[in-house]
Amino acid sequence: FWDAGIPKDALIFLPSKGSDISKYLLVDEAIKFSILTGGEDTAYAMLKANPTLLLSAETGGKNATIVSKFADRDSAIKNIIHSAFSNSGQKCSATSLLVLEEEVYHDEEFKKTLVDAASSMAVGSPFEFKNKLGALADKPSSKVQKALDELQPYEEWALKPKFLEDNPYLMTPGIKYGTKKGDFTHMNELFVPILSVMKAKDLKEAIDIVNSTGYGLTAGFESLDEREWEY
Repeated sequence: FWDAGIPKDALIFLPSKGSDISKYLLVDEAIKFSILTGGEDTAYAMLKANPTLLLSAETGGKNATIVSKFADRDSAIKNIIHSAFSNSGQKCSATSLLVLEEEVYHDEEFKKTLVDAASSMAVGSPFEFKNKLGALADKPSSKVQKALDELQPYEEWALKPKFLEDNPYLMTPGIKYGTKKGDFTHMNELFVPILSVMKAKDLKEAIDIVNSTGYGLTAGFESLDEREWEY
């Protein structure tokens, strides 16, 4: 940008901890406007540090993909795997909830294919072309640890995530089946490659499950029925 002619006193790269920015920079009267791409907690912390700050924030999401009984199931799995696990689940638009109509939820072939597809994704250095997931940006948070350690009696790991060579930055994909409305992994953004699978009796209930998270960033819908597209 500097080479293109933008003055160095107009564009400054200042790598620092988020806590330092809130403590020193955002409270400065010279800062009139801020743009954030980050977590919801960070946005609230910024406004707490400076309540008068004009803030444009693109925060996280608890993004869902709904799969109708009229979907092309193989195509749906391909899209779900890419959305949930590319970038190790560390993009704000990553699918972290999979809401299946009952018929699809109880389709054992669908479940097996989903798990097989996720298991085939190699984790490791991005300099090795075979690897589809790289390192996490940070060690697992307390939220992630809770999601890993706690299962409701009706939940199961269809594919349990693990850390390669005990490295907390290298997490394999995880798929948790049986999550219900209001459960921890239904309501909380994790920002890691964990996919929670939920059951809905119909499209109406599926949409209600998605809308109840408190987030509204992105969502996906898999169906070949044009009538459902207009629902």
